[in-house]
Amino acid sequence: MCRLALILLFGLFVAMIGSLKSTIAGETKKTGLVQYGKMHEVIGKQKHQGRVKFSDLTAKPHFYGVAALESLAGEATVFDGKVILTKVNSDGALSSETLSQKTQAALLVGAYVESWTEHSVTTTVKSDDLDSLIEQTAKKIGLNTNEPFMFVIQGDFQNVRAHVINGACPIRARMQKEDLPERKRPYEADLIKITGKLVGVFAKDSVGDITHPATSTHLHLLYKDDRSGEMRTGHVEQVTLQPGVTLMLPEEVAK
Repeated sequence: MCRLALILLFGLFVAMIGSLKSTIAGETKKTGLVQYGKMHEVIGKQKHQGRVKFSDLTAKPHFYGVAALESLAGEATVFDGKVILTKVNSDGALSSETLSQKTQAALLVGAYVESWTEHSVTTTVKSDDLDSLIEQTAKKIGLNTNEPFMFVIQGDFQNVRAHVINGACPIRARMQKEDLPERKRPYEADLIKITGKLVGVFAKDSVGDITHPATSTHLHLLYKDDRSGEMRTGHVEQVTLQPGVTLMLPEEVAK
């Protein structure tokens, strides 16, 4: 009887460990969202150690995600399993990094999406109205907007304010009125007009967890650099959608 009790206790312990690992990984089975790290701990508390390898996530097809690299050493965006990494050089210029089997993210939110629904945007949409556009369109097709989900926007954009993190978050620095040292200064850009893709996650009431203050979206830009011909990515703080862009919402969460 004692031996049976020990076996049962050991089984319970193994189950608890498995549940704990699932919680740490941050996978929400209901929505398919995968999350590693939270903004308030990664950025606010500087707990920016590597939490997940990109190669592990992309071993399975159709992954989309936004991320900050280990040590906040740059930005990453994953589009259908392809990882784009962008860092800031010592001279302040951008460089596209090569993905290795060891490259990790300190903060990452994403999902496996096999298929999308496409929705044409026929009017100009400013940053203040972007959250509402995504939420209202998602509701029309039956998505639960109380749960986070990925989205993509393709086309022409104006008045894009973006940055590439370089050891410290410029948004937090501005809010805290901190002057970042030169070695941690991000790359910041105001782009009057650009064509590319926006990859993001819509997450209501997730400030400090998935999103920055005053927004329900965590948004990255993917675009081709005219000079180098390389793909670049960066975190979007502000953007205006031009008429004719296409909003893509998940049709089915990959199993």
